[in-house]
Amino acid sequence: MKKSIIATAAAVLLGSSAFAYNPPAGGQNLLRITSPFLLVGAKSAAGGPLLEVLPDSVVNNPALPGFSQRSSLELAGTMLFDSSDESDTSLGGAFDLGLQIATRWCVPTILVQGVFSDYYDMHLGNTINFTAGYSKEITDSLSVGLSGNFGLLWGAGSDWTLSGALGAYYNAGDAGFLKNLRFGAALTNLGKMYDDTETYGIDSSASVDANGNTTIDYADKWPALATLRVGAAAHLIDANSFKLGLSADIATPGFQNVVFDAGLQMKFFDVVKLSTAWEFDLQEYSKYEYTNLMPSIGLSFNIIIKSKSEALRKRDWDQSEINAGAAWQRMYENVDAVSAGVVLDLGLKDTQPPEIEMW
Repeated sequence: MKKSIIATAAAVLLGSSAFAYNPPAGGQNLLRITSPFLLVGAKSAAGGPLLEVLPDSVVNNPALPGFSQRSSLELAGTMLFDSSDESDTSLGGAFDLGLQIATRWCVPTILVQGVFSDYYDMHLGNTINFTAGYSKEITDSLSVGLSGNFGLLWGAGSDWTLSGALGAYYNAGDAGFLKNLRFGAALTNLGKMYDDTETYGIDSSASVDANGNTTIDYADKWPALATLRVGAAAHLIDANSFKLGLSADIATPGFQNVVFDAGLQMKFFDVVKLSTAWEFDLQEYSKYEYTNLMPSIGLSFNIIIKSKSEALRKRDWDQSEINAGAAWQRMYENVDAVSAGVVLDLGLKDTQPPEIEMW
């Protein structure tokens, strides 16, 4: 048994090494710069330090929405600009629009994301991506999910992508001083990636032949094919007025790189949340001009809204919750990302156990 596992792992590594690892800077996180919640979510496959599951959470793990009790709408946008080049005043940007529908049988998710970044330090071109996810709880602690993604790229060559993702999420409950301990795993980018683009990779170089013609090695196969991500998260402090959570994830893009993500979140009175996330990408760090070590910082607020509509009352939507947030991150020393977004959760969480009345 052990020999077969080792042989399988070796075959995967040998197969992946046949392709050069050369995504553009930020290419692995193409779909994670579209909202403030993704910027500060530490790319967590376990739902983040304080378990925040939104429509765009399927980007990190398609199994995360499985336990959602409420349907959600999300709208977010990000502005990108080069803070060091005074001659380049162009604005890049990103957006996402998501819908998550909670039913008794499953939780489907639909997500539309666009990214427009033509900067030298983060050369991603223009892309629009459509993601559809399906998640279902299997037990009181375990959920599984799958998703499919279709994307188009233009402005730096033209290409398309079509891929799938699988995920699992497990809530282990309390373990000693760790509260709400959770684990998640996802295998993403299973399919055709962007591979015919004119985007600059982290290892792109130019060469001149004898005739004076210049050839550039553009980015290839990004985001990396078959990216495995595993993560854990837990509450370190879980009081009524203050919560503190921590998450840690490791990803192996294409089994040719190692990326470590960590997140920290604090929540006050279940209303105000302060978040930060940090990433270490081994391959990008080895290319000194593409270091991205500045942590992201975000602030969000939860607001309860009430309605007197009888139609909403019949669906238990007379009280709903709005989560509004903003985040900032300096990316690759020169590109600043400023993001804002809002999520509308229809109805309130059911925190009371069912009551059984006899006679």
